[in-house]
Amino acid sequence: MIRMIACDLDGTLLDRRAAIRPRSARLLGDLAAMGLIVVLATGRSWRTAVKIQRQIGLAGPIIAHNGACVFDPATGQELYRRGIPFQTARSMVSWADPRRIMLRCYLGYDRPVLFNRFDAPHQLCWLRPEDRLAPALAHTLREDPVEVFLSGRHEVDAFIHRFGLTGPDYELTVFPHPGYREVNICAPQVDKAEALDALARRCRIASQEVLALGDGLNDVNMLQWAGVGIAIGDGPAAARTAGAYVTPAGDDEPVYSGLSWAIVAGLLPNPEAFNLLRPV
Repeated sequence: MIRMIACDLDGTLLDRRAAIRPRSARLLGDLAAMGLIVVLATGRSWRTAVKIQRQIGLAGPIIAHNGACVFDPATGQELYRRGIPFQTARSMVSWADPRRIMLRCYLGYDRPVLFNRFDAPHQLCWLRPEDRLAPALAHTLREDPVEVFLSGRHEVDAFIHRFGLTGPDYELTVFPHPGYREVNICAPQVDKAEALDALARRCRIASQEVLALGDGLNDVNMLQWAGVGIAIGDGPAAARTAGAYVTPAGDDEPVYSGLSWAIVAGLLPNPEAFNLLRPV
């Protein structure tokens, strides 16, 4: 029987507008109420993941920054992390400063997000109360950030030209958007599967007792590692091939459909039967 569920966010639990799919969220909540550990596993930052977890009404561990860190907001405990050596991050900031390129460094759960500089648009869109402007960041950074982030078009091109897509202690993931690109910089081969494995071992749960849902290329290893991988039907072929079950393409509630399949297959308990047996 499955004891832990790991669920991707974008394209999986969230729709194309980044809205939470309500039936899927309710079913995850019902399964969590029955004692299963429900883990959000995302490439997004820790603070976005926490916000979504609270909106859903879940509790428990979160895998964020594509697997660079695992933490439990309920206890404030960081359970796993693999960051970029601060000397490497400082060299990136030293390069960016004279070019007036903004970088932000995520230090980990419930820690300030450090910026080397702000420009007006980012002050309006990105500045949060926990953020800190650190103009001397190239000299004062003393911790390994779990992620360094930058965005732009020419800025991204220049960064890639200088540092390349990979180095001995970092790796870039590039996300294209109309007119610009975003870059997440993490430790080499940071992966949701690695983080999920570390969390499961900490909870004394075998991979065969884990069910994972995801739709992206960054979910492939997680889907393969889990005892049961459920791929979202609208995802790329590599992700669909990695799943033991693939939800129908165009499904508005793919997580609900995938979990329902697992309930019928006897891999998950049935919340409806559980609710009927509970005393009033």
